[in-house]
Amino acid sequence: LQCRLQRSEPRMHMLLRFCLLACTSASALTPSPRTPVIRMAAARATAPVFDGKPYSAEVLPATVGRSSAVLAGSAALFAACVPGLPDWWSTASLDPGACSVPLLTMAASSALVAAGWSACGTDLHPITAKARGVTPPKSYTFQLLGLSAPLLASAAVASGWQPLPVAGSGVELAHAVLPFALWSIDVRLLRWLNPHVSWSEESVSLPANYAAEHGDSPVGAVLACVGVVAFEVYVQQLLAAPLTLGGSPVLGSASLIALTAGLLNHALANGLLNGLLCAEFYWTVSLMFGLSNSVLPVGIYHHLMYSMPTFVTRYQLAVDEAPSPAAHTLLLHATLAAWHCAAFAAVARLAPPAMPLLA
Repeated sequence: LQCRLQRSEPRMHMLLRFCLLACTSASALTPSPRTPVIRMAAARATAPVFDGKPYSAEVLPATVGRSSAVLAGSAALFAACVPGLPDWWSTASLDPGACSVPLLTMAASSALVAAGWSACGTDLHPITAKARGVTPPKSYTFQLLGLSAPLLASAAVASGWQPLPVAGSGVELAHAVLPFALWSIDVRLLRWLNPHVSWSEESVSLPANYAAEHGDSPVGAVLACVGVVAFEVYVQQLLAAPLTLGGSPVLGSASLIALTAGLLNHALANGLLNGLLCAEFYWTVSLMFGLSNSVLPVGIYHHLMYSMPTFVTRYQLAVDEAPSPAAHTLLLHATLAAWHCAAFAAVARLAPPAMPLLA
């Protein structure tokens, strides 16, 4: 049957293959039961959209001082690099028609999440729940978000509406090193920005974190990676790529994706704190995609972010013990967003993309 499909129905074969990949995203979006936890008295499995209270402008002086140093250094590096990257900030000719499709896709996705939120409410993200020591909730709104996007991406690629942005080249593999380097730097930066909690070396070790999450299930690790790659096909090939091809500057499209796919959708699904975190995450992956035009490095980075349970327990404790968790989260991830923007601008000046941007 497989041979027959390959000979006479290649498109149907692709459809089956990509739907299978998309369906595996369910496992990628659900952390392993081996995730270590910290038991905390005030944990709860559900949360309002506007969590992170008490709201105040009070922040930890040590974190403010250290964040200020990172922000200043990032601003200096970005200012040195950005003049050579006109497509990052300048719009030569914006094509509203070409940009309308990804904008409508964003709006439809947010409307779907809003409908799920209206019916099922907001729950803690499963990773956050486990880090706080409670049983992860069903998180139906989050599951709706996590499954609808890769299914749409799979259908788009299988039907020929969108290409699969993977080059299979040596340059692409070189770009795939970036997520590992970025992960290692970021966890140490966040440890430095949160001196009010203790951190073990294991908590910032990629091998230790990965083993804690996937050590007993190598097949599950592969399926989890494939699932988030399918999710990133949606974010990058269905949103970021057509926006860029339509004339939107890279910084503009990354900001729009961060505010919609990141902040809005994830705040409805998992609360404001997760929305703030995801705004920075989607900003980062959109800029990373702009470096290579390939979904492979972005998918690897997404997978690594779901493979850090030991780190997350300390990070969550740092946020929960801050005077204002929302203000603390905003400061931490604004710092990361600035550092990532500056670092990627430097990489963009030095490294060629892995492939042309595909329409």
